[in-house]
Amino acid sequence: MTTARPAQRAVVAAVALAVTLLPLNSTMLAVALPDIASDTGGGLAATSWLVTVYVVALAGLSPFAGRLGDRLGRRRVVLAGLASFAAASVLAAAAPSFAVLLVARLMQAASGAMVVPNGMAIVRTGLPDGRRAAGFGAVGSALGIAAATGPALGGLITSAFGWRAIFLVNLPVAALAFALVAWAVAADSAADRASHAARSHGALRRVLRRPGFAAPTAATGLSNLAMYSTLLALPVVLHHRDGWSTADAGLALALMSAVMVTVSPAAGRFADRNGHRAPALAGLALLAVAMAGLAAMGSVPPVVGVLVAMVTAGAGLGLANAPLQTSAVEAVDACDAGVASGLYSTGRYLGSVGAAALLAVVLGDGGHAAALFGIAGGAAVAAFAFALAISPRAEPSAASGRPGSPAASPAPSPAR
Repeated sequence: MTTARPAQRAVVAAVALAVTLLPLNSTMLAVALPDIASDTGGGLAATSWLVTVYVVALAGLSPFAGRLGDRLGRRRVVLAGLASFAAASVLAAAAPSFAVLLVARLMQAASGAMVVPNGMAIVRTGLPDGRRAAGFGAVGSALGIAAATGPALGGLITSAFGWRAIFLVNLPVAALAFALVAWAVAADSAADRASHAARSHGALRRVLRRPGFAAPTAATGLSNLAMYSTLLALPVVLHHRDGWSTADAGLALALMSAVMVTVSPAAGRFADRNGHRAPALAGLALLAVAMAGLAAMGSVPPVVGVLVAMVTAGAGLGLANAPLQTSAVEAVDACDAGVASGLYSTGRYLGSVGAAALLAVVLGDGGHAAALFGIAGGAAVAAFAFALAISPRAEPSAASGRPGSPAASPAPSPAR
């Protein structure tokens, strides 16, 4: 197994900090929606679009932003995205009306779409074989920590300074991430950009036709549907159970996130040594077991059962996430890494959007949110079936020996 050099660790750290802006600005804002609705007069239902539009726009724009990075240089596009995200945050903090705030959120989504897929592509091309899954695991842990701490941080900031201050928190984070990316990530050479631009025609179709890419991407979308179904349904289910408060439900979900964040880096290192399929399948199997268990508990789940299910689901997600992403991006040429990362992100976001839509349908038909656990279990089983198509070992033909791949050009060293 290849040992990570300090330069490679710096690349992972820079990307990890940059991408945390995205989940942070999703979960952090959610707790402030009642205050925003009251202050702007938009109403709580309309204000919820600040979260929905953000996620939908990210899902739609990520592949195109990834392709832009492939053509113009990923470091350049990430830096532009961080700068524009900060500008959009200033606009959001100063928004005089709900309409302006909604525009600012769309700007944040467009900026974030520039950051995430190109940041992931930088990890793909900046780390050698035998280190990428560990790198993706570390970035995945950073994403999980940001998502998990967002609600608490947003609540504290809103209580102390008002909802507008939530957006100002982004400024120091974006500034530090900008500085780290500029320092740690080498700029794409003019020759590389020209080579990528020459191959950019048909990149979306080319990536989607790769069986090695489609299977882990579908598995990720389905596993994300299962995860977000749990995040949305569990508080609703526990609300009807004596002895459970909203805070208790939050702690149970935080337990799932904590286990996922803890397991993910170790799972990435294991996948680098032993191949991607085994940890992916093990993780998705655990996720399916956890969802089946929650479904079997019904509308009044026992405390111990919920906690065991959360630990099991967190371990499963932590095991599967890094191997799935590594399998997907290594299945395509390095020059298509931005497009591939964007499409992979879209698959992940579609899972969360699908979970929200399913919850609305289940509740709207007079059903109970506990039924969503059964759907989540089915999604996890389907994800397992897709993951069976992953090669037992990494596919070196996609990771080396092609123009623009790490084997053809050495991993970039820090630009200091």
